[in-house]
Amino acid sequence: MIKSPSTTKRIVMVDDEPDFFSIVRDWLEPRYELVPLTDGSNLLEELEGLDPDLLILDIRLPGPDGFKLCRQVRSQARFASLPILFLTASHNEGDFLRNLEAGGSSYLTKPPEPPRAPGPDQGAA
Repeated sequence: MIKSPSTTKRIVMVDDEPDFFSIVRDWLEPRYELVPLTDGSNLLEELEGLDPDLLILDIRLPGPDGFKLCRQVRSQARFASLPILFLTASHNEGDFLRNLEAGGSSYLTKPPEPPRAPGPDQGAA
């Protein structure tokens, strides 16, 4: 599926927690199209058809873990520059380093906080 330049940006998220998908969807839509996948068993095939602008991976998944999936995606020339964000409950420093080694672009821990407008005491930037 090829997108036209005016199409909403597409984010593919691989996470096995359906409740978390709902939270992230509430934050991102309608500005972004969120495509949820509960495991990465066919991730490369899915990505080919979806042509995402961003891939979000959990680390601990049924089947291949997020690090293995990241390495698989990075091994494909077509996805070499695809931003890959690890969004995980792991606060382990070793997992952060493995994110970098696997080719991840960024790493956030769950639960992230949604963006907020500055409060009256913070002023506008």
